[in-house]
Amino acid sequence: MGLQCLYQGSAGELAEAIARDDFIDELKKRFQDAHWQDPDEREVRSWNNSIPTVIQLLVEAGLEDVQVLLELKAPITDVRMDMVLVGTFPGTDLGSVVVVENKQWSWLRPDEKMVRLSSDGTPQLHPANQLWGYLQVLRGYVPMMLDEKLCGVVNLHNAPAHMVQAVRPKVQGLEELVQEWVAMYGAGEHREEFKDVLRRRLSGRNAAQQAEMLLQAPVKPGQGLMTRVATCVRDRTVFPLLDEQREAYDYVRHLVSTSKQGGIKEIVVILGGPGTGKSVIAVELLGTLARQKVNAVHATGSRSFTRTLWKYAGLPGNQRGLFTYFNSFSDATPNDLDVIIADEAHRIRKTSRNRKNERDLREPPPQIDELIHAARVPVFLLDEHQVVRRGEVGSLELIRDRAEQLGYGIREINLRHQFRCAGSPEYVDWVERLLMLRRGNGRPDWHPLENFTLYVARTPLAMENYLKARVAEEDTARIAAGFCWPWSQPNADGTLPDDVIIGDWRRPWNSQAPDYLGTIPPSSLWATDPAGFGQIGCIYSAQGFEYDYAGVIIGPDLVWRNGWQSERRHNVDRDQYQAPQFSMVIRNTYRVLATRGMRGAVLYATDPATNQLLIDLGVPVLEE
Repeated sequence: MGLQCLYQGSAGELAEAIARDDFIDELKKRFQDAHWQDPDEREVRSWNNSIPTVIQLLVEAGLEDVQVLLELKAPITDVRMDMVLVGTFPGTDLGSVVVVENKQWSWLRPDEKMVRLSSDGTPQLHPANQLWGYLQVLRGYVPMMLDEKLCGVVNLHNAPAHMVQAVRPKVQGLEELVQEWVAMYGAGEHREEFKDVLRRRLSGRNAAQQAEMLLQAPVKPGQGLMTRVATCVRDRTVFPLLDEQREAYDYVRHLVSTSKQGGIKEIVVILGGPGTGKSVIAVELLGTLARQKVNAVHATGSRSFTRTLWKYAGLPGNQRGLFTYFNSFSDATPNDLDVIIADEAHRIRKTSRNRKNERDLREPPPQIDELIHAARVPVFLLDEHQVVRRGEVGSLELIRDRAEQLGYGIREINLRHQFRCAGSPEYVDWVERLLMLRRGNGRPDWHPLENFTLYVARTPLAMENYLKARVAEEDTARIAAGFCWPWSQPNADGTLPDDVIIGDWRRPWNSQAPDYLGTIPPSSLWATDPAGFGQIGCIYSAQGFEYDYAGVIIGPDLVWRNGWQSERRHNVDRDQYQAPQFSMVIRNTYRVLATRGMRGAVLYATDPATNQLLIDLGVPVLEE
């Protein structure tokens, strides 16, 4: 699968198209066809106001043959780049690519490594850092880019030149690579500088062929978090952070540098659905801060996730404290840490302590307060739709309430972009509409996607055979199920009992043993150890992890009867079936399981009517 864009044409062709009254309507129609929704009004204004400013310079520079790709979708994600200019580097046969980020801002000023868009505004992501993320992802995931000339330009066509000069990468002291490969131009005299750069970087010779080579270039699959966590934590930055991801990363670092100056304590909340990169931000932050000798820790409420981080980070025992648990801060000295990164904060519980002395009537402090008090900069990353068990209370409302009660500021950053499910927000949206966790118009019919594969299996064996074939092709795959079958201890001989029984098909749950049983991994490593395939995972072994292909068995605790009907009697997990909002917990559970796959998913429901619903919605069928 190659790269995709909304519109491709030469600068000359685009100049003629812009002159027509129907060009923006054509872009809108293409956007609707590609993304199943209307474009944002701000995006349409950018098409109207910013694209012509670049096309005009290309035409004035005699570069009418340079190819222009509008809204190029970045590899591995649904992030789209405003304009990508493609030609040949002057005097060579090498392709040349200039990525342009359009900003309509008319006022901005520097603030450390970020920018402000008004005198009393909050710091925003620096556009040069935003654009640098796009260059990183192109260079990292499109192998042909290693031989191409690649740079970026931030087009601030409404901003006065002196304001842009003050935020240029070198002037503001951004990273050296950003200074080298990202330029910024404003209005006035900067337009001639921009035009001169276009002449030096691009020629129209063979531009159409170069553009086709780029669009058809193979995209290297993205590596999961765990495969690179050691490098990330101990050595260097390895994951490109895009848009709101980079904004969150930069804003936390901004607070670290200002937190010791006596300002009001501020809590950072990073919100995002599955696959938006919350844990990538967390680990990148931890690694960067640790290398800068900042006292920071990463905490979760998940035993599986934390123990897996211990293993893959490869840290010696005395450094494992970098990764800890939410209940580890009961006796922490206030503000003893510089930063606490509370990953998967939806798993925060009411309290860290269980009352052991019935005569002690004191109420233990809320766990959320312990986490907030532990560090000068508390950071919470959460997805409210991932509350999947009784006792989990983490929510945006809870954090907002505690910030207000404690007199602290709060900054909320929403992650919009999808990095899992092959960067297909359409699939995540479909799952949420299917499970009635998101409102939508009409029934959620499935429309096939080019970059994400979805099937419904008629039997669990058909699902398993399909996933086995993917594993044979060196992809990763797992089958997970709702907690509708008992989970037994390992047999005396070290084998696992076949607890999950559907007709003649029988398979074991993942292991309950604390360590390996021969080659069988413990539950905490089920999702990442290749030997985990063949055992069935549950919400506790799958949540927080990812693999190429996700198989999901929807058990009899959720069935379709002209609407979703949840059945407590078929669920055997006490933490779930005793939950007051059982229906929401179960639908959240299947949402999590269905969104673990990076490239595809296979669904199977034990209830025939529920499986037929998936077929009726247009999901392709896998036979045995």
